[in-house]
Amino acid sequence: MNRRAFIGRCMAAWATLQLLPQNLFAGITNAGSNFKRIYSSNELKSEFFKFFKNVFNLFPEEEIHKMISDATTKKPDDKSIYLTVQSKLGDITPMFSSFRYALPALNKQKDEMARETLDLLGKEGTYNGYLEIGSSGRYLDYLEEEVDIEGKRYYADGKEPGYGVTEMIDRGQVAIGATYIPLANYQTKYAEIIPKESLDLVTIYIGFHHCPLELREPFISSIRDTLRVGGKLILRDHDCDTEEQMTLVALAHDVFNMGTNESWEYNSSETRNFYSLAFICGFVEKIGFRFDKRTLFQEGDPTKNALMLFTKI
Repeated sequence: MNRRAFIGRCMAAWATLQLLPQNLFAGITNAGSNFKRIYSSNELKSEFFKFFKNVFNLFPEEEIHKMISDATTKKPDDKSIYLTVQSKLGDITPMFSSFRYALPALNKQKDEMARETLDLLGKEGTYNGYLEIGSSGRYLDYLEEEVDIEGKRYYADGKEPGYGVTEMIDRGQVAIGATYIPLANYQTKYAEIIPKESLDLVTIYIGFHHCPLELREPFISSIRDTLRVGGKLILRDHDCDTEEQMTLVALAHDVFNMGTNESWEYNSSETRNFYSLAFICGFVEKIGFRFDKRTLFQEGDPTKNALMLFTKI
């Protein structure tokens, strides 16, 4: 290798290192096996069981936990583990599982998110203009029990809301009650659709970790531009402050997709840019928000999914 080529490689390596504080942990979850890294450790395996017990309540927790453990022992990689367990989920799905598991789990999560949100916002406030990103009114009806939400309402999601039974149950009412905006893989420019500085409240319970890195700043900036000064942003995201925690959160995503019948191709191509809360809070503040400094965690959630409040400045 000549001197010029050597210097070029050194400079490229240095440039990569300079990006590490911003992109810390991004993409590392694709290396190795999420299932084997968690289920080969008794401590991490026990910790992950809390995900079934307290968060992902779609199946009997002991049975799905054992099924994954057995498949992880017998199968060589995540794809074969994922497909093996997915093919057998019908064996542990009890009669009327939607009523015994899915609906109670949904209502539990809605109750929890509404309670935490109101802890941050306070009760009996009034908000003129509302945008819910990542769901179609799932939390709006719960919030309206304690605060007044007036003016224009918007839902930004990957699927347009309709009148299916599950959709009406999900949003807690028959009426859609809002203008739909396609999420469009985080490329949506909200400030070009919603009048600038016209909203008081934006909620993002799905976090920013599925957003491609190059879109993260324009995506958050566009949300900022729809808010009035003093407007509130409610954000929920994981605190992946160690590689071990990042792997646990990645496995939770694998299991969620597996249990909701997503294909392995969908799961393996899903964008996952995990990071610490310290990083994302600092990132959002630089875009024009003030962090409230409180982080509310759901009891028993091993994925460390924190609800936070930001105010536009």
